[in-house]
Amino acid sequence: VELTLKGRLLNLNGVIFYDTKANDPNGFGEGTPLLFTVGDGAVLPGLESGVIGMTKGGIRRIIVPADVGYGKYPDLEPKPFTEMEKRALDSVVKNPRRDGTVLFDVKVERVR
Repeated sequence: VELTLKGRLLNLNGVIFYDTKANDPNGFGEGTPLLFTVGDGAVLPGLESGVIGMTKGGIRRIIVPADVGYGKYPDLEPKPFTEMEKRALDSVVKNPRRDGTVLFDVKVERVR
């Protein structure tokens, strides 16, 4: 599955911590989609379960609670690109007093 997505931290008033459009190695403003295989355990379980059933061109807002997100699986994709985005995510995930719920706006670009 190839996704373009934007991740937001709900506890920090929607601060963006991940955006595939921001990862633009060729400079044409296209970004690099997140590519993964459903069921291989490479992405957050909450994101993966939210993508199941989507078709090409489908758009969905997926809310991932901390217990199936970065709170329990901090090393899985999607990982922030910049140091500032990483610090924002860490400030929520590593602080036990904050809710680690994240929101992803997802668009399916390709299904293989």
